[in-house]
Amino acid sequence: MKNTFTWAACAAAIALASCGAPAETNSETAPAKQEAKTAEAASFIGGTYTIDPAASTVNWKGTKITTDSHVGTINVHKGTIDVLDNAVAKAFVAIDMNSMVCTDEGMDDDTKANLIGHLSSDDFFGVQQFPYSRLDIEGIKVKEGEALAYGQIVIREIAQPINFPVTISEEDGNIVVDASVTFDRSKHDVKFRSGAFPDLFPDLGDKLINDDIELDVHIVATL
Repeated sequence: MKNTFTWAACAAAIALASCGAPAETNSETAPAKQEAKTAEAASFIGGTYTIDPAASTVNWKGTKITTDSHVGTINVHKGTIDVLDNAVAKAFVAIDMNSMVCTDEGMDDDTKANLIGHLSSDDFFGVQQFPYSRLDIEGIKVKEGEALAYGQIVIREIAQPINFPVTISEEDGNIVVDASVTFDRSKHDVKFRSGAFPDLFPDLGDKLINDDIELDVHIVATL
């Protein structure tokens, strides 16, 4: 059975000191109440959960000023999620930058390989020198009813603060986290055709590549 809830719901439950195991309910006579009770009162066993790279996924998307885009995947290398008092206290996720793949439809394999080669070069992520990037999660805040993870994103060994919406669920005793993350590549010294470096790239016009890169993150962690 999969119990899904937002960090906002968990925070409210903790505040009410009711973030414990749900009371037994007859699901045949009151299924709606059982589902609501589970969502509000779900909790996790304390300890350090290990992220399963094989079950976790990261999809990336980069766009140009023309609205053209490239998409692909990149592998999770390793990570952990620490649970304390029924809630996530901290977490980190390391990403293997050498695992970048382009999945653009209609693009031949040679063109995809050339794109990944360029993204891996010093023009972009310099993966030979910086083979791993990571997210260091320091906690959760609830703002206007939305749960936001906050911490740092580290790319090319340059750390920048970041926050992003996050949801969490429990499945067969595992923690499942889903998040949409957007980061500004220019803040990590990724300069190629960026409007943030006009001295290097004047008059880019329709050759400008947007600085924001989107990540769709799905993490599975086991105790």
